[in-house]
Amino acid sequence: MSAGVVVYDGDCGICQASARWIERHIPSLDVQSHYEYGVEELGSVWLVTPTYNYEGAEAVARVLMLSSKRWMHVCGRIMNAPVVRLVASGVYRVIARNRRHISRALGLNACAIPSPKN
Repeated sequence: MSAGVVVYDGDCGICQASARWIERHIPSLDVQSHYEYGVEELGSVWLVTPTYNYEGAEAVARVLMLSSKRWMHVCGRIMNAPVVRLVASGVYRVIARNRRHISRALGLNACAIPSPKN
């Protein structure tokens, strides 16, 4: 049974790379692009769980806390601490706003065109 679904921006290179990383390292989560999830546009990552929906930096922290690897779990807990959460949210917003430019600068696919659904 899945611990939740991570929904990411399917047009964002950083988001695509992060999704692949989550699939490899946190198999208890399902990972879907916003196209697969049926959302027209997505401004930040979502973690949809049976009990609550998280967004942005809080979603990232919660994803890390679901890892079986201790260091990832600890990083998620630290990110979720009150003062750190404020900083993490600010950093997340800056990265999210500039994700396509950052993706291009890193050589990641920044403007993927979704394949047509059959």
